[in-house]
Amino acid sequence: MTDSTTEAPARVAVVTGGGRGIGAAIAHRLAADGFAVAVNYSASEGPARQVAEEIAASGGSATAIHADVSDPTQAAHLIEQATAEFGAPTVLVNNAGMNLFGSARQLSPRDWDRVIGVNLSGAFYCTHAALPAMYEKGWGRVIFVSSPSGGRRPSPGMSAYAAAKAGLAGMTRAMAQELARRGVTVNAVMPGFVETDIIASGGSDAARTLAEHWPRIPAESIAATVSFLVSDAGRHVSGEEVGVWLGGPVGI
Repeated sequence: MTDSTTEAPARVAVVTGGGRGIGAAIAHRLAADGFAVAVNYSASEGPARQVAEEIAASGGSATAIHADVSDPTQAAHLIEQATAEFGAPTVLVNNAGMNLFGSARQLSPRDWDRVIGVNLSGAFYCTHAALPAMYEKGWGRVIFVSSPSGGRRPSPGMSAYAAAKAGLAGMTRAMAQELARRGVTVNAVMPGFVETDIIASGGSDAARTLAEHWPRIPAESIAATVSFLVSDAGRHVSGEEVGVWLGGPVGI
């Protein structure tokens, strides 16, 4: 076993849901930090390939890889493809997320399973697939992109999403303890109001309400926080939910 002061090996990162919004900002930042980046996508190939091309045009290394992370076989294949392209990833950013709005009475079991599958199970499947190489190298960084909805500020109509994000918080703390002596840190980043596809899926009323009460946060601020957590400077931070939200709602 090694401790978290071990020098980092080859700089390879996987960013799930990396084609848009927060994921794209994280992919760009990690590439600027010197990581080769696997930009994962599930449905939207074009944006993911564009992010990879932009990184390459700036002198970095990136590739777009398709995988539905809610499928454990595809999640494992994502890590395998990234390894074949660049070497084993030692940074994993579990950013992929989605939501299907509906009250507890309205939400179907199928929709519940889909939201939990992408946001929570997918994060576990990818981490499970990436950990063997991190163990072998004695160095790794796992980041979960969480949400204030996961226990801090849940909203009506988001029970599945809130449950998934709360699950990420628990997984962060448990894994951090498991991996502390393996040279692997595990943290969650909790963005505030960032204008993303998930926000847009709630409709104009939801976005307007958030804009009225929450400070807007640029996606680049989330990416900067991830950059710190995966850096040598952040090597002693693990098991934390790092809020990037200026304290939450204002003017209420």
